[in-house]
Amino acid sequence: YPTSSLKTLKFGGHTSCVEVEAGTRRIIFDAGTGIIPLGKKLLKSRRPDLNLYIFLSHTHHDHLIGLYFFEPLQKSNTRLYVFGPDSSRNSLKSTLRTAMDSQFFPIGLQELDARKEIFSLMGGEVVRFKAGSLRPKVDKKSSLEARVKDELTILSYKSHAHPKNGVMLYKVIYRDRSVVYATDIEEKKGGYPEVIEFVRGADLLIHDAQYLNSEYFSRTDPRKGWGHSTVMSAVAVAKKAAVKRLVLFHHEPIHDDSTVRKMEKQAQRLFPNAVAASEGMEVDLMQP
Repeated sequence: YPTSSLKTLKFGGHTSCVEVEAGTRRIIFDAGTGIIPLGKKLLKSRRPDLNLYIFLSHTHHDHLIGLYFFEPLQKSNTRLYVFGPDSSRNSLKSTLRTAMDSQFFPIGLQELDARKEIFSLMGGEVVRFKAGSLRPKVDKKSSLEARVKDELTILSYKSHAHPKNGVMLYKVIYRDRSVVYATDIEEKKGGYPEVIEFVRGADLLIHDAQYLNSEYFSRTDPRKGWGHSTVMSAVAVAKKAAVKRLVLFHHEPIHDDSTVRKMEKQAQRLFPNAVAASEGMEVDLMQP
């Protein structure tokens, strides 16, 4: 849940949202409350048309609540492509329509003026962004053999290491650089081999690191089984997958800045290129 406190000003209190700029494309991962100020920023750019791509890891409230207040959705000159996992019962489109049913929110998804297209993913897809085409192509088989050099490509991977319906991980590849978005995943000891292979060699890994070991393994109030990783789990995956940088993500809302800083230093002792995610943080992967 989002937090607002003087003690969380350094790292911020929004729920999950990460923007990736790849050439002229804007890729947005998750629609937590962090997407609200992003929407305002995008509209201030005064572009005649906005072409946006949202990839949802899953549809739990904290990753979806900002979509209600994402202002580009209200504009007819916005073209929005939304990708995310099916649940065991509904397509992604059906889930989003239900989330914006009049019993929960006064404006339905179909009433928003933006032109929308919604893609359900099962995991293992390759989403290709062809030059000169706004609409990406979704290939069902996870193969990069036909990938064109410098073509933006996003791979999906479905993990069941999050309660009930699992979570989707994404890998962005562009100009020989790669970013992996892996939130809301509870790694087993040493990490899942399939996840490590999916992450392998990434220039940047954004990984769930919600808990301290003392919280996760607490005798009185353990977090094991809640669907989130410890700092040490995130570091283990980063090391085994030989990634270049690690961002600790999805902070526990009861943690203040000093606690997150403690977790960051703990990670850096084992993986020097680790940093805790903070509001407004920017990483330029095209710089050496």
